[in-house]
Amino acid sequence: MQKVIDPIRQNPDWTKLEAMSRDIPQALIAIEDHNYYEHGAIALEGIFRAALVNITAGEIVQGGSTLTQQFVKNIFLSHEQSLERKVEEAILSLMLEDNYTKEEILELYLNTTYFGAGAKGIKQAAAIYFDKAPSSLTLAEAAIIASLPYAPSILNPLENPLECKKRQLLVLHSMYKYEFINQAQLNEAKNEIVYLTNGTT
Repeated sequence: MQKVIDPIRQNPDWTKLEAMSRDIPQALIAIEDHNYYEHGAIALEGIFRAALVNITAGEIVQGGSTLTQQFVKNIFLSHEQSLERKVEEAILSLMLEDNYTKEEILELYLNTTYFGAGAKGIKQAAAIYFDKAPSSLTLAEAAIIASLPYAPSILNPLENPLECKKRQLLVLHSMYKYEFINQAQLNEAKNEIVYLTNGTT
């Protein structure tokens, strides 16, 4: 595993967690895995919670995988749905959390995830969508970035701003629900005019 991960960190676009706006990891955790720091590599309660939320919403708005599982799936495995692949995903996720801290895994995730529009990793995503460094993103912009791993092509704000906005609001409300932000920050981010690199808002 280390032989695969160490070369990934040599990417010239690699961005340390501390060099990002803190809103980026917080937004991602809020929408994808709000108990990230409290559970292990696999969270059965997350699977059941996601199923309940999706049934209530009448659509899929949450996944059941932890961020660790998502990273493992993206880097080490195919996306086929089979029991054998799920078992392999679980084993690799447990190995990853045995060898890397939560912060290291979060940094790995944010630097290797596809964010749409040809952007792989947070540095490319911040530049392609906002012409900014990850450290300069506002809360509203960070919420857009955190929206994208769910469906990077469909939610690309340059091509589908209305769907992206819906997901961004879901991210912001999740951040408020899990106490990453307060009511004033939520209201400000919801009303912020976000300028994209294609000239749209």
